[in-house]
Amino acid sequence: MFASVMINFYSKVRSNFWAVGLSSCSAALALTSNRSGVGWSWDSTDYVAVGTNIANGRGILDVTGLPMTVRPPGLSVLIAAGISVGLSANLFLLLLNATCAFIVVAVTFALLQRAINSRVIIIATTAFVAFSPALLWQYSMAWSEPPFLAVLLVAMFISLQKMSYMKAALMPLLMAALFFIRYVGPVFAVALTISSLVINRKQLGLIRSAIINSVGFAISFLPCWLWLIRNRRIDGTFTGARAPGGGSLIDPLKTLTGTLGTWVLAKPFEGGIYMSWSDYPASAKFAGTSFLIIFVGLLIIIAAKNFKIIVRANHDKQNADVVILSATISILYICFSAYRFVHWELGPLDNRMIIPIYVPIIILVAIAVERSITSQKQFRLIIGAGFIALFGLHLTSVTKDALVFGHDGRHWSGKGFQELPIHEFVKTLPARSLILSNQPQQLFSISKRPPVFNQYQLDAAQKRRCSHRYFVWYNTLYHDGTPNIESMPQGATPIFTDSWGTIFDLGACRDDINFYWPE
Repeated sequence: MFASVMINFYSKVRSNFWAVGLSSCSAALALTSNRSGVGWSWDSTDYVAVGTNIANGRGILDVTGLPMTVRPPGLSVLIAAGISVGLSANLFLLLLNATCAFIVVAVTFALLQRAINSRVIIIATTAFVAFSPALLWQYSMAWSEPPFLAVLLVAMFISLQKMSYMKAALMPLLMAALFFIRYVGPVFAVALTISSLVINRKQLGLIRSAIINSVGFAISFLPCWLWLIRNRRIDGTFTGARAPGGGSLIDPLKTLTGTLGTWVLAKPFEGGIYMSWSDYPASAKFAGTSFLIIFVGLLIIIAAKNFKIIVRANHDKQNADVVILSATISILYICFSAYRFVHWELGPLDNRMIIPIYVPIIILVAIAVERSITSQKQFRLIIGAGFIALFGLHLTSVTKDALVFGHDGRHWSGKGFQELPIHEFVKTLPARSLILSNQPQQLFSISKRPPVFNQYQLDAAQKRRCSHRYFVWYNTLYHDGTPNIESMPQGATPIFTDSWGTIFDLGACRDDINFYWPE
C-alpha cells in the first residue's frame, strides 16, 4: 500500500511543474542562506558535538563531555552519519536543511491537492510556504526544526491514507522519529493518532480504528520511554533540567498572537527565553490580533460547512480529513505549548517554538478561503489583490534574508563573531591542546573540538590526554552591571586580552590544573 501511495505521490509531483519548481526554489533559498555556513546557536553546538562524538566512537556526549539528556539524539545521529561518510558537519547540515525545505513544500502541495479543488489556490498557497521567511529562519540554522518539519509533514500525509499493514507499520516509526528529533514529538503523535482514528473510522469502524491506531501509538512510544528512563538514570530528569516560566496561560498565548503577527508581516521574531508580549512591535501585535480574529471566523465557517461530513464519517477528498488533521495538530500543540511554558519550561511561543504548526495553519487558511469565497468577481479580485500584496512582501523579505544570511552568516556562525580577534587567536592554538572556557558552547562554535570543559570540570580536564591547556574567559556581567569573575583562573599567564575576554595559558597537561583554582 505504502509503495503505491508513494508512487502515486511522486507521479503527481513529477507531473506538476509548480510542485517541483516551488520545492526547488525553497531548497535554493535554503542553500543560499547557508552559503557562508549554517547558523549556530547554543542548541546547535550540542547537536554537532554529540554527532561528532558519536562518529568518533565516544558516545552521546555533549560539548562539555557529559551524557546528553536535555536534547534527543536524532539530529546528532544524522550528523554522525554525515561525518562518517566524509562530510563536514556544516556541509551535511546545509544539504539536510535544503532537502527538508524541498520535502516540506512538496508534501504541502500534496496535502493541498487532497483538500482544495482550485488549482490557483493550491499553487498560491504552496508558493506562500516555499517563500516563507519564517521557515527560512529555520533552514538557515543548525537546529532540529528542519528535519522535524519534514518528518511531521510526511507523517501527516501517511496518516491521511486508508489503514493497511504498511500504514500500521510506518506510523509508529514516524511518530517515534518525531520524538527522537524533538522531545515534543509525542504531542504531535497524539494528534496524528486522534486524526487517523477519526479518518479511518469509516473504513474500519470506530472501535477497530481506535484499537489499531492506539496500538500504533503505544508501539511508537516504547523506544521513547526507554530513552526517557535512560535520561532519568543519568541526571534524575526525563528531558534534562528545565525551569517553568510561571504566570498565567494568557501570557504565552499573547506571545503566540505576536508571533502570528510577525508571520503576516514577514518579519520573524526569535528572542531569548525571557521574551514576552511586550517585546513585540506594535505592528506585529495588531497584525497578529487581526489575523487571529479572521482565522477563527474562517474556521467557524469551514467547521459549519463540514460538520455533517465529519459526523457521518463521509470524508471526501476535498478537505474534511485534512481539516481534522491540521486543526487537531494546531490546537493540541498550542494548548500544550502554553501549558509547558507556565508549568514546565521557560520557552516563549516565538517563531521557532511555533513553526511546527506553520504549514497546518496555512493549509487551514487556504481551505477556509476556498470555502468562504463567493462567486462575485469583485470580491474575488479583492482577495486576489490582497494575496499578491502579501506574497510580494514575503517574497521580498525572504530573498533579502537569504542573501544577508548567506553573506554574513547567523548568530555564532556570523562573520562578525567568527572573526573576532579573540577567536582568530583561538584558531592558532595547537591542535592537540585542551581548551577550557566559562562559555563552552560559545567557544565550541569556534574550535569545533569537543570536549570544551568549564571551570567546574577540573578532574575531567586533568584526566584528558593533551599537550597543553588554555582557558578562554569571556567577559560577562551580572544583572546589576558588575563583572562576573567567579571561578576565573588565578595565577595563570594571560596571552591575549581584549574587550571580549582573556585567554590564559594553563601550562602543560602533565601539570596539576587545580593550581589555578586554589580552594
